[in-house]
Amino acid sequence: MRRVRILLFLLIIFLSFNTYATSGPIKQDSIISCNDKYYGNHGNPLHWHQVEKKDDKWVSVSSETTIPPCYIKEVNEKEKVTLAKCGDGDTARFIINGEEKKVRFSAIDTPEVDKNEPFSKEAKEFTCNMLKNAKEIYLEYDGNSDKEDKYGRVLAFIHVDNILLQKSLVENGLAKVSYIYGDYEYVEELRRVEELVKAKKIGIWQDEVLGDVKEEVKEEVVEEKEDITISDVINFIIEIIKKIFALLFN
Repeated sequence: MRRVRILLFLLIIFLSFNTYATSGPIKQDSIISCNDKYYGNHGNPLHWHQVEKKDDKWVSVSSETTIPPCYIKEVNEKEKVTLAKCGDGDTARFIINGEEKKVRFSAIDTPEVDKNEPFSKEAKEFTCNMLKNAKEIYLEYDGNSDKEDKYGRVLAFIHVDNILLQKSLVENGLAKVSYIYGDYEYVEELRRVEELVKAKKIGIWQDEVLGDVKEEVKEEVVEEKEDITISDVINFIIEIIKKIFALLFN
């Protein structure tokens, strides 16, 4: 019986460690504060943990948890702005309260112009045309998102003459749904549109384009796994051991 328990113990640790390695470490830019506690997310599908800062890095100190209720706001703030300068497919500069600021479009990612990625120029041209020809532009700040990203860019949904710019970009195969770190507005709608566009192989979802980015995706996965430190692993194993002892001896 003792040998069976030991084998079971080792098997659970092995399986749990593999699951953790696949999920990856806590995303350092996802940290939120709520009722004097801190939370961060990671993994696919995205999920949350209570976290603490150790050695200048946020690490999980709990099992999976729900998004803290004090982090959820009922109404998103909207603000009318004017275009200052086009950027690329998913950024632009706007005059906000008399000050020019760079804005990153929430919940999407368009091909990089600097890297000359396929459809990057088309995405930039599409965004610029919509913004330059707009009669009204509103920024919507999602209550479940940070107001700015780690680069100091304002994060917002962009409404151009009552049309959600993010949705238009996804509909035309010029953007993918990405950078989701919370229960954001419009995400489910954007994902439904994205699935239809994928099925039709429009824009960035064309077979030849997807073939070009396979190696880039592999490199990103490797980089994410390399972020796991010994400290992360030790903390995780300690939590697993506590749970196993509770199951076996209680």
